[in-house]
Amino acid sequence: MYRIIDIHTSFGKRVDDDHLFSADTLSSELDDHNVAAALTYSAEAVDYSPKAGNAKSLSLHARQKHLLPVAVINLKGSPGWENELSKATRKNFYAVKIFPVSHGYSIDSASFRTLAEKLDKTHMPLMVSSIDCPTGWELPSKIAELTKNYSFPVVLLDTFYANMAEVMYVLKKYRHVYAETNGLATINAIGIMAETVGYDRLLYGSAFPLRPIQKSLNQILDADIPEKQKAAILGENAVRLFGIQKQITADRPVWRSLKPVLFTEPVFDVHSHLGYWPLPCADEGYDPIPMLYRMERLGIAKSIVSSYESMRYDIQAGNEKIIKAITQHKKLLAYVELDPWHIDLSCREMDKYYKLPNVVGCEIELTHIPCPTSHPNILKLMREIAKRGKPVLFMPASQNDAAMERELALKFPSLQIIHAHGANPEWCEIVKDAPNLNIEYCYSRPSHHNLRAAIDILGCERVLFGSDQTLLNPAAELGLYYDAKMSATERKYVLYKNAERIFKCKIRC
Repeated sequence: MYRIIDIHTSFGKRVDDDHLFSADTLSSELDDHNVAAALTYSAEAVDYSPKAGNAKSLSLHARQKHLLPVAVINLKGSPGWENELSKATRKNFYAVKIFPVSHGYSIDSASFRTLAEKLDKTHMPLMVSSIDCPTGWELPSKIAELTKNYSFPVVLLDTFYANMAEVMYVLKKYRHVYAETNGLATINAIGIMAETVGYDRLLYGSAFPLRPIQKSLNQILDADIPEKQKAAILGENAVRLFGIQKQITADRPVWRSLKPVLFTEPVFDVHSHLGYWPLPCADEGYDPIPMLYRMERLGIAKSIVSSYESMRYDIQAGNEKIIKAITQHKKLLAYVELDPWHIDLSCREMDKYYKLPNVVGCEIELTHIPCPTSHPNILKLMREIAKRGKPVLFMPASQNDAAMERELALKFPSLQIIHAHGANPEWCEIVKDAPNLNIEYCYSRPSHHNLRAAIDILGCERVLFGSDQTLLNPAAELGLYYDAKMSATERKYVLYKNAERIFKCKIRC
């Protein structure tokens, strides 16, 4: 039996009383995922009053012992923060959490040093987001150096592929620093971290309710590490670090298997890649075999791939390598990567490869090129794509470009457009009258609420599954879709039938 401890949750939401962010929903979702206990803090303590918010966290713990309170400290509220810290050390709080950028101060300050000196007397863990700084690189090493001579541990939250390398260097150098796992969504990121810094330095966290619980669980459950290490990351390390007593979890749910939670339906993945990623991950290049192995293990029956090289450097070379990579594999189809700055070349690439039966569409990712969504070349290139009759996977320059995407879709009603990497409900409301504009939701730090809203607003016939492998772990993305709580009919359309219709390809063909 395994008990799961989630060290990174919160409750409450700014402005509106959204039930999805309530303490009751937190408790219910933890039960649904068989999570034994969770450290949690109040959003009110972050956005308004630490005093009021921390009091609510403590009151919640009094009603539900498995919800372990974390005290939010805002160093700008002097001398109030010192009173809050004093209360936290006396009243059963399990950790202190700070928000330097959100609250507008520097950790390289006399105020922070005073906080560290006071925490040194309590040994309470200090929690802070590793990306709560301009680039995601400055804070981890700075806070590790500032706290190296004190007795309390530091837990870095929200590490993800963009700063994972830096965080690993910090953990190797500073033994008092730990990392939480919710953002570690790349393939075997958990295994790489465990091998590099030690599995005893990693702690499971979900960032719920902002992020889905099953996604973060699947990242660990799918890791290429022994079950003993998974169990430690999922709960045992937290029990030790935060001093969680056995009676807290005695009557709580347990896990009896450490296997990722998957769908029974087949899955058609409309967004995946081959190529080199300049990140801490295995360099699979254009070898499709590891991808095919993951697909088989996770129930993904078919994937459409494109070249990351084509996005970043050379569209011709990348497209050619993709076609060669998939030729012998019926489970793999291809997109031709296009570039709006080179319309003639893009047209030649489509005309060259669209003759092949396993090339089913094209892809444009404006965030990689880059090019404004409003640029006239986008309209010109979309016209050429529409002439050729195959779908396009499209990433606009900004998530705020919904109106422009809607105009493109309405201008070319026969062209099936799939918006990449998800969007918020406001995007869905803007484009809901453009029936040929669809969406998939692969993302390293996604919102299951947004995915659920897309199904509700657009209908399940316009939402598709995407994984973004070989960048992201498809097991994690399956966890995201799992937490959208789809009905049997919705699962059928989202997971494979919409892709079969749009790409005119049966999943078993």
